[in-house]
Amino acid sequence: MSQVSGTSSSLLDAIFLSEKRKNLLLLLKEEGPKSSDEIKNVFDFPWKSMIPQIKKLVDLGLVIQTDGVYSLSEMGIVIATNAQFLLNTLKIYEENRDFWSEHDLSSIPFHFLTRIGELGQCKVLKPDLSHIFKVQEDIVKCMLASSRIMVFVSAIHPAYHLLCLELIEMGIDVTIILTESVFESIRDECLSESATPFSDSSVLNMALPEYKKKVQLLLNCENSHFFVSEGEEKPMMLVVTDKVFALSLLDKNERIDRQYIVSFEPGALKWGEELFTYYKKNSRQVFSL
Repeated sequence: MSQVSGTSSSLLDAIFLSEKRKNLLLLLKEEGPKSSDEIKNVFDFPWKSMIPQIKKLVDLGLVIQTDGVYSLSEMGIVIATNAQFLLNTLKIYEENRDFWSEHDLSSIPFHFLTRIGELGQCKVLKPDLSHIFKVQEDIVKCMLASSRIMVFVSAIHPAYHLLCLELIEMGIDVTIILTESVFESIRDECLSESATPFSDSSVLNMALPEYKKKVQLLLNCENSHFFVSEGEEKPMMLVVTDKVFALSLLDKNERIDRQYIVSFEPGALKWGEELFTYYKKNSRQVFSL
């Protein structure tokens, strides 16, 4: 038992207690075999200082030296891959610690949270309190430049409903998932015989007949796909396009704070689309009110 523990400790020390060893492992994982000259050029360290670090990795069986060329062993590839995975996860959390620690993550399935490192470089957008209902400009620009858009909405948001209708009219493929309560609210207002404009809960500040026409367009347009969530997990807002990923969550007290975690990286777009697909599988398609 002590021998196993000692081996584990040696591997952990080898990877995480030396920046040079960790960086070399990750370099060989990302770029493949390297000669000593290539390693020196990448790290700009005196070769003499690298020799004991490489020897340590060779002794542990993580790196193989063949004719002056260094490469990862099969187990070295496995360990370097998992080390990179852990480092990416730590980086995501560390750089946006307040967002992840202050928000309710229960709407994100655990198997997606374990892959959170795939989001890459993220930033948190915080709205100006004087424009609390204004859609973030960075997100809007990306949505307007996108060829397809996926949106999950857990609350009636005037600006987003207007924006989605505008995008559909532009010919952009839009898929929208609403919670049951949001759908019922829209349906009840649209089926109401009242001819007066909407109250403060309205998604549009216009006469009821015009709003009904817009909602029917949303439901019936060929490039729009409308779903109602039947699953338990419900993010406050999820926007995924071929340009941007944006996620808004309730805080720990189930309050809306309008912050978004945003990323433009390919890994985040893939992660976000897979998350949206998960929600979509737990939703039913709606074709009319």
